[in-house]
Amino acid sequence: MKVAIIGHLKHPIAKPFSGGLEAFTFDYVAALRDRGHDVTLFASGDSDHELGLSSVVDVATVRDSISRLGHIDHDWIEAVEDEAYGALMDRLAMEHFDVIHNHSLSPIPLRFASCQPCPVITTLHVPPLPRMTQEVRRRGAGSCGIFVNISQANAKSWSPELGQQRIIYNGVNENFWMQHQASKENRAIWFGRILADKGTHLAIEAAHEAGMPIDVVGPISDQVYFDNEVSPRLSSEDVYHGHQDHEVLSKLIGRAAVSVVTPCWDEPFGLVVTESLASGTPVAGFRRGALPEIVRQSVGRLADPGDTEDLARCISECRALDGGVCRRYVQEKFGFDRMVVAYEELYSRIELPRPLMRHSSIDGATAA
Repeated sequence: MKVAIIGHLKHPIAKPFSGGLEAFTFDYVAALRDRGHDVTLFASGDSDHELGLSSVVDVATVRDSISRLGHIDHDWIEAVEDEAYGALMDRLAMEHFDVIHNHSLSPIPLRFASCQPCPVITTLHVPPLPRMTQEVRRRGAGSCGIFVNISQANAKSWSPELGQQRIIYNGVNENFWMQHQASKENRAIWFGRILADKGTHLAIEAAHEAGMPIDVVGPISDQVYFDNEVSPRLSSEDVYHGHQDHEVLSKLIGRAAVSVVTPCWDEPFGLVVTESLASGTPVAGFRRGALPEIVRQSVGRLADPGDTEDLARCISECRALDGGVCRRYVQEKFGFDRMVVAYEELYSRIELPRPLMRHSSIDGATAA
């Protein structure tokens, strides 16, 4: 099939990844291309050109904002992205694709979904964002395309706005994460973007309460938070490794006895969970968002949100869990090929003759 993938513009879709959405989009586009589909990725010009890239903006908007204005200006980013996505949707309406698959965090693709000559699918990687929900309310869900959610928990949060949602769990490239199987050391690991919503400081506190040093890996998204809450808590045995590529990251995860996941918001999925499990590393995390759907007793433990004492208990209990069980569990439930096949099946089921698609109800296609 000829597939248009709309990426988000805040960060480049390129290694080393800024976060889970960039990693997901990169791997998904690469997988579709490997399976013989004709895929064009619409993203920032500093994304990986090996993905069949067509630039929407020259530079990712967060990076561009810092370069031009000296700081992250969300209003400026929003205005730039609105204009860029509007021009893109006009362009796509004149091109021939079998399906447009939207992974952006913008309301603009929803606004122009009904103007496209092919189906538009939006995967909801985030909880209800105000501008996206306003667009759905203003136009009606049926005029905004077809919606896929990445967990039951996130679908529930969107349910007041959307009557029809398919659930396709995010997949993890288990073959990559399994390649660095090492002897476990008495260390914990936390990885991801470092900002208050991710609760890095709570992971450090809980690891110390459990008597374990911790490796912290990831880009600093909030320097003030890092300086005030994260850095002062790091002991001489702890290591902040900075922002590492996936090769280095997978080795660090593989050697850790436990991966600590500390969302301070309702995480829609949490790729760090499945990446850890695929590496054979059990997960100790907070019981919120999608984590209760992913973490079973055989592969991890969940604590009350924000409770570092309870989390320390979970970290200690995870030491006894079997890494082989963690890996097999991910293969069976969250394998990347499973996810790609599910999306391929969705693409083929909604493919309709173009004249019919122009006049038929998107809701009807969703319910088919």
